[in-house]
Amino acid sequence: MRSGRPRRSTAYSDYVYLQEADFNIGDEADPTSFKETMESQNADKWREAMLNELESIKNTKVWELVEPHKSQKLAGLKWVFKTNKDKDGRIKRFKARLVAKGFTQMEGIDFTKTFSPVSTKDSFRIIMALV
Repeated sequence: MRSGRPRRSTAYSDYVYLQEADFNIGDEADPTSFKETMESQNADKWREAMLNELESIKNTKVWELVEPHKSQKLAGLKWVFKTNKDKDGRIKRFKARLVAKGFTQMEGIDFTKTFSPVSTKDSFRIIMALV
């Protein structure tokens, strides 16, 4: 025996999904490519942000530049650009980050192991007990 209540649609027509860009209506979007960045009106500020990123990489010795072997497949690089804004929507800072396209590599072919330092709850408790 079925209920007499009217059925409601299972579609989520009442919900509106917004993308991050939808909140900055009327604002200029961050550039998505190097070419777009260099053609923008703020090209000099983006160039300064990129130089700051390269200087930071050099100072922290994140990478070591070596000659690759002919059989090695190299991971590409990509610039990611983001503007930090204050509460009034004015641009406070131009940020540029150089990131590796690690998703192009395959385990066992391009690399054999990865390392990522992760703290567990147990190790955190031990350290806190020692402190």
